[in-house]
Amino acid sequence: RHEERFAHGWMLAGPPGLGKINLALVAAERLLIPQAAAPETLEPQEAASAMAQRHEPADHHPDLHWIFPGNDKRTLIVDQIREMASTLALTSLGGLAKVVVLEPADAMTISAANALLKTLEEPTERTYLLLVTHQPGQLPATVRSRCQALPVPVPDKTMALDWLASSNSEVNERDWIQLLALSEGAPFRAIEFHDSDYINKTSALDTLFHGIHERELDPQSVADDWLKDDLDLALSWLAARLRWAIRARIAPEASNPITDLNSDSLHNAWQELTPRTLFQRLQHTEMVLSQLGRGINTELAIRALFLGFQGQKERS
Repeated sequence: RHEERFAHGWMLAGPPGLGKINLALVAAERLLIPQAAAPETLEPQEAASAMAQRHEPADHHPDLHWIFPGNDKRTLIVDQIREMASTLALTSLGGLAKVVVLEPADAMTISAANALLKTLEEPTERTYLLLVTHQPGQLPATVRSRCQALPVPVPDKTMALDWLASSNSEVNERDWIQLLALSEGAPFRAIEFHDSDYINKTSALDTLFHGIHERELDPQSVADDWLKDDLDLALSWLAARLRWAIRARIAPEASNPITDLNSDSLHNAWQELTPRTLFQRLQHTEMVLSQLGRGINTELAIRALFLGFQGQKERS
């Protein structure tokens, strides 16, 4: 039987926006309902709508346990893991398997991860844990070592563009190319950027950081505006811009999305920065992004981040 050869713990790892949750749910269905037909391919907007509504109350298989941050939180807490362990100790209602999807697993607190270890080390019969993670390095080594790793790669660019363009004729191919570049190849993130109008925002965001660099704009005022927006998407944009700048510095002959997006003012403003400085700013941006909702003082963190983007004062 296929479930008898299936590892008890799996870690589905890759950047946000690749469809790892969809893959986990398909795997869960195959374990819980072996005779189920293969799932149909969802069109982009249908898939994006399903993702946006995935945490709303809905009927699902009684032996599928979906653990995710609740009540507008960003972390998985120890009580959730303990409740999950108590439920798994019971007999499966369907008589086959019990499946847990943790999303995202890297959102577990330290105490939650420690509580999960016992279940990973001593799983009950035909129990499977699918850990969906955007940042596997955030998980303790003890958790990672007890899971079978399944890296989810960025899809082929042509395949991703064909899928994105398949049901939305109002978005032209050039826009999808730019959105996919902005999302660094992640189709679901490209849809998020489209729905948030990031193609039109890109030029304005470039202008903001150019103004901060030139000391023409107050970083704290810009930070206050960002705190009202979707910080996850905005910081993801900034991290992507920094990675583009680094690639342009290290491999200037390679194709670069900065040119594709017609936004080179910021690129030019950052020419004076050393690769080391760009890497430091990228590291700071990714640190703030990874710590959102984990007890970090978001207001202070964003302001400190933006202050680091100021250029040097001119010497008199």
